[in-house]
Amino acid sequence: MVDIKQCEDFFPSDAHAFCVFMLNNQAMADLHGHEFDELVIVRSGSGFHIVNDHAEMIRRGDFFYVTANDIHYYEATSELSLINILIHRERPFNYIKNIEGMIQTISDDTRPFTIRYQSLSESSLNNIITLAESISSRRDDVFDSCYFSSTESSLLQILTVLCEGNQTSKMPAPVAKGKVYLLDHIRQNYAQEINWKGVCEEGGIALRTLYRFFHEMTGKTPEKFQQLYRLLKAQELLRTTDIPVSRIATTCGFMNPPRLTEAYRRHFSRTPSQERQRSTSIQQESE
Repeated sequence: MVDIKQCEDFFPSDAHAFCVFMLNNQAMADLHGHEFDELVIVRSGSGFHIVNDHAEMIRRGDFFYVTANDIHYYEATSELSLINILIHRERPFNYIKNIEGMIQTISDDTRPFTIRYQSLSESSLNNIITLAESISSRRDDVFDSCYFSSTESSLLQILTVLCEGNQTSKMPAPVAKGKVYLLDHIRQNYAQEINWKGVCEEGGIALRTLYRFFHEMTGKTPEKFQQLYRLLKAQELLRTTDIPVSRIATTCGFMNPPRLTEAYRRHFSRTPSQERQRSTSIQQESE
């Protein structure tokens, strides 16, 4: 049974259309939903976000939107710290108006990450962190007009920064280096055979540094992180499509179906075929 987070457990009052939580070291979370929408910005760390069975690797500077109709959880988190902005779409704001278009733009470009999507730059992320902290730190006993004008103004600035990033994403993004480059490279090429020595040369780092960076960011070696990425994407296809297992294996970077089956059973304690049967049974029960 899916745990549904209730509004009264998070929103300070019925007058709040939104609230902000700064979460440190987000652990792997069980599958859950909520009565409200959620805008998530990654402050630091990495992991996988699985929403409606679709898996995305996330890292510092990423952001995405989760609606009240979604169910999601986090997998393989490593020092993952988040800004969670909870939004109650049925409650009116006191001052800001017409933000539906901004929210829709953010949601469309991050569910899943589209070619328009671009992670936040360091300056943009730091700006958002400062704004979110200014909201989170407000602990007014009386939620008066000053409180709402201040917090809603900060929220509007956060949404503006996120939308401006989408608008500028049509232009070539600056070439990332170091840690960010490594995670972005594996996100774009998880199904391919990766020449890690070549990646080091392109990223301007030593091979020993690459392995140290990867362990700091993910708690895993590059090879194990890539293997997990492939398995989670294979799980996504097994749960959300009727693509044959043999094709899923090659699509996700496995040499052949037996290799996928062996790795899948080792990690999930079931075979790809059993995963598909399990998903079908769950869907039938929910109908």
